[in-house]
Amino acid sequence: WAFQIVYTRSFEAPDGSGDLCLYPIGDMFNHATEANVAYEYDEAGNCYVQTTTDVAAGPLTMTYSDPTNPSYLLARYGFLDESSPASFCKLGVDWHITDELIHMGYSTSTLLFYKDTGEVSEQVWDVLLYKYLGEEDVGRQQEFYQAHMSGDYETKQSYHE
Repeated sequence: WAFQIVYTRSFEAPDGSGDLCLYPIGDMFNHATEANVAYEYDEAGNCYVQTTTDVAAGPLTMTYSDPTNPSYLLARYGFLDESSPASFCKLGVDWHITDELIHMGYSTSTLLFYKDTGEVSEQVWDVLLYKYLGEEDVGRQQEFYQAHMSGDYETKQSYHE
């Protein structure tokens, strides 16, 4: 119980050590996809918070993490962000983002399903196709890669058809 209380109310230390720090009152800000406060630290480690917009009477909010990653919010804080416009794509396939995919500009934060429209980001389709081509025809996978890297959208799209 005590660990969870501290863990869900702490902030990462400003020195990049990964240590967690408690800042009185800082844990009172609620999470929102669109935060209305920002915080920073001075050299002594003091935490300063200020609003980023004009805020009418109501809750002050900050973003606890990438709102498109519901797993982290659920595991750490015990809730899902219903205001998030999209969620990470988590299909039952190997979603390890390889160095090659990173070089192509892909990351888990761009592989999204959009909540309101049901659309799937173009990046999801690209990564699925790229992985499929790697299993079926490495030569075609490399052609797709070259089209993507050179900005040849027409050729790249022809592989999706």
